[in-house]
Amino acid sequence: MMNYSSECIASMQKWVNKQNTILEQEIIEAKAKQMQQEIDREVLWRMLHCVMLPPWNSNKQAVDVAIWAEENCESAYEHSGRDFIFESAKDAAFFKLKFL
Repeated sequence: MMNYSSECIASMQKWVNKQNTILEQEIIEAKAKQMQQEIDREVLWRMLHCVMLPPWNSNKQAVDVAIWAEENCESAYEHSGRDFIFESAKDAAFFKLKFL
């Protein structure tokens, strides 16, 4: 068994405490970022015209939808998977008619 001086033990304890604090801060920052993204998304969903499509039948269907949106939307839009957000009510309406 090794004998460590009290100074060495105190120094190691400070280091461990600092690492724990850093880890806690990283976890808090990651969670805060996730919460902010969720809040931002909800605000966008209320302000803009949003459409959530049912699950894809195939990757081809997902590609076809993305191509259609690119070719037919006149205003800005974004999507993440099956969630589409349109700036224009007209684009959202045509999209819904086509895919829902």
